[in-house]
Amino acid sequence: MAQQQAELPEETLTNTDNNRPAWLSNPMDWRPIDRFILLGSLVLLAPGLFAIGLIGTLVMAPEFVSLSVAYPLLGLYLFHIAILLGYIFVAVKRRRAQNDWPAFENVIIGGFILDVMVSSYLTGSHFTEGLLLLFLGVNITSTLARIEKIRFSYWFVIVTLMIMAIADFSGYFKAAPLMERSLFHPDGSPVLGWLIVQVTTATTLSAIIYLCILAVSRWVERENLYREMSTIDGLTRLTNRRSFIERGQNELARVQRRTAETSSALACIMIDLDHFKRINDTWGHHAGDAVLVAASEIMMENARRYDEVGRYGGEEFAILLPSVTIEVATTIAERLRKKICEAVVETDGHRITITASLGVACYPGPGINDLNDLLKAADRALYNAKESGRNRVVIATTSTDVDTVANTLSDSSS
Repeated sequence: MAQQQAELPEETLTNTDNNRPAWLSNPMDWRPIDRFILLGSLVLLAPGLFAIGLIGTLVMAPEFVSLSVAYPLLGLYLFHIAILLGYIFVAVKRRRAQNDWPAFENVIIGGFILDVMVSSYLTGSHFTEGLLLLFLGVNITSTLARIEKIRFSYWFVIVTLMIMAIADFSGYFKAAPLMERSLFHPDGSPVLGWLIVQVTTATTLSAIIYLCILAVSRWVERENLYREMSTIDGLTRLTNRRSFIERGQNELARVQRRTAETSSALACIMIDLDHFKRINDTWGHHAGDAVLVAASEIMMENARRYDEVGRYGGEEFAILLPSVTIEVATTIAERLRKKICEAVVETDGHRITITASLGVACYPGPGINDLNDLLKAADRALYNAKESGRNRVVIATTSTDVDTVANTLSDSSS
């Protein structure tokens, strides 16, 4: 898969939805290596800001820091900056021929954690600013990198924080080893230089927070899309079969808990469009799709808001009717049959008329003890409706041989 994507890099350079350059689109839509370039550039802010703050302190207020700790720490920042710049440079060169680069991802995640953990411990702020930086880092990295690496990093940080806490409370190690003097005045106000560092850091982190918001919004969009895809039929926009059965099980359980009430009933109507294959063969599958959509709209327009209308499979549909008796369900089915029979679907200049056969069953009823029995009874009645001439409604009975004269409601004009 990676090789196939690498052969077509130009596809990722534009947003196919609106033809905008890829760098203007949501980073969640980018290829892994492009996300790593962005992530590496953002992570550069950490050692960059830390180094600028430390250099400013060494120049303007060296009495506040321990030089034996400050210079090695500054060397770590500069080394990290050089490594990141090198990887970013190489990644830009590789991106047209390479879709992914796990090593770059490891450097980004590991380097950020190292900078934040070391800096926050040496300044004594690992339970405040350090945790905030790590929190934002996890948020932004988890949307642009692999979650298993973030999970490992999370537990690594937890263990490291525990070790830092033990070191703080043990008394054997100097707290905030980088600092020679307190960063706060006796009245509790911060020293001006430290305040400037904090304000600068907070301002810069605003960009990262905004990117986190974009990532979270895309998570929400995708979650909604996946939820819809798992419950809704893509063509008709009706409930799909799996979701329909789940709703049926819930409704039946509710009815079974209220068997003493007169409203405790659950009716089911099975609907099958007559001669649907002939429509596909004569006018094409796009005409068949138009017919399915038209029939679905009729069913939805005539359903109550708490009924469940589903596409059961192919040209077969099903409707759950909570708190409806077999007599009322039969009347509803007959009304639907007439509405479908009166519909005209126009496609490619052709006027297509359709009819439907319907089977009705209801719980509680003879031989109907669960949802499977209910669906089978309605489906058996549907089969008998088709066998007895189509374009009619048949009520399920306990016998497999349905009396289509006594139990059939049909329009004499049809």
